Amino acid sequence: MKKKRSRRRRPIVPPTVCPVVPPAASPVASPQISPAIALEQQALPIVSELARVARGAEPPPVKLEGAMEILFGAYGESDPEFSGRLLSGWLQAREDKEFRLTLAWQREQIRLSLQDILAEGATSGVFRRDLEAGAVAAIILGVAEGCLLQTATQGGPVSPEHLLRSLLALVSTEA
Repeated sequence: MKKKRSRRRRPIVPPTVCPVVPPAASPVASPQISPAIALEQQALPIVSELARVARGAEPPPVKLEGAMEILFGAYGESDPEFSGRLLSGWLQAREDKEFRLTLAWQREQIRLSLQDILAEGATSGVFRRDLEAGAVAAIILGVAEGCLLQTATQGGPVSPEHLLRSLLALVSTEA
């Protein structure tokens, strides 16, 4: 029997402000934040809310549905500006370490919150017992990220709500 390694969740820390060196022509410039930090600040409420839901006292199916509604609402029904900023961040992450670390931290925190809920549900028997919580959490996150593309292009053939309901049915013991 394999031992399951538990991953330690990194604490959610508020983003820091990174002042930009003011241009020489402007003697007094207000501090600005980097684009990666701006993206982190916009995504931090999503990460924080998902962590709060995962720690909640509700039954796992209620927690999972709530967490997915938050995630799919933010990614699938968000404003196009946020979708564009997140998609641009992923492209920029290929070249920019700050973006890469910001987005990796965000994805991992979201995935871990979903994984905690799924593992709790599988252990208690309300989700399939053979459920691979880490893999299913990554799948849910990937589907939510796919919704970002639909938001950026004003929709797709399958609504985020329909995707959410289909994923919930797949993890349920009644599936």
